[in-house]
Amino acid sequence: MIHSSKSRILIVWRGLAVAGVLLLPSCRAPFDPVVIRFQGADVRRSAFLKTLEPLAANGTDTSDPAMRASAFGRFIEERVVAIAAARQGFSDTSPNTSGAEQWLAAALGPDPVSEAEAHAYYEAHPEVARVEESVSVREILLTTEQDARDVVRILSSDRNAFELLARSRSHSPQAAGGGLLGSFRRGELPPDIEKVAFSLSAGQISGVVTTSFGYHVLRLESKTPATIRTFAEARPEIESRLAESKTRLRMKQFIDALVSQAQVNYEAVMAR
Repeated sequence: MIHSSKSRILIVWRGLAVAGVLLLPSCRAPFDPVVIRFQGADVRRSAFLKTLEPLAANGTDTSDPAMRASAFGRFIEERVVAIAAARQGFSDTSPNTSGAEQWLAAALGPDPVSEAEAHAYYEAHPEVARVEESVSVREILLTTEQDARDVVRILSSDRNAFELLARSRSHSPQAAGGGLLGSFRRGELPPDIEKVAFSLSAGQISGVVTTSFGYHVLRLESKTPATIRTFAEARPEIESRLAESKTRLRMKQFIDALVSQAQVNYEAVMAR
């Protein structure tokens, strides 16, 4: 009888032990499937989600399907380039690093712009030949109108004191450089400043110009009239534009070809 009771206890205990496997808390691994497989390298979902964290911190809804699809498209391109670069021996090839960029440049190679291409662009884009009127300006920025009037009074008797006054009295960020603001075309300066600057002659000093920034005294350094550049003059800029455009196109085609070789799990990325 005792033996029978022990047997029953053992049977019950074993049954509970087996059942206990089902009663224990779930120990499943987190959902982290491979989302990109390329040239023997695997990239998991967690790596993509990590790139979304800064966006989420800035208030972007990273669960939005359109947003997530767009971000994943960029992620694929960055990762396949980094993997391909690493396979070719380029170090520091994590996404958006110089190693991957160097590999891309080496893989694409140069694509020179011919004279015929440059000339055709010159003929088709007359705006590249136009040079708009521009002015080079210095300023002294004061906080009160009286201070500005005092500067104008000093300059009326000593025009060469402008840069010294700019360094010693101006509140402009450019004060240390003698108040030189740089060269500007129409539309690039505040309207009140622009109106006065373009009305001055080279070397001429303005009166007090009032804006929301304060009180300005201007000196026109130089004025470049509008002109039309010859093909020879415009050619360096044209070649630069065309080379950049051709490089962008070739790079897109090259990266698209790499992406087409990758195995991509879009469903796992879109899952929440």
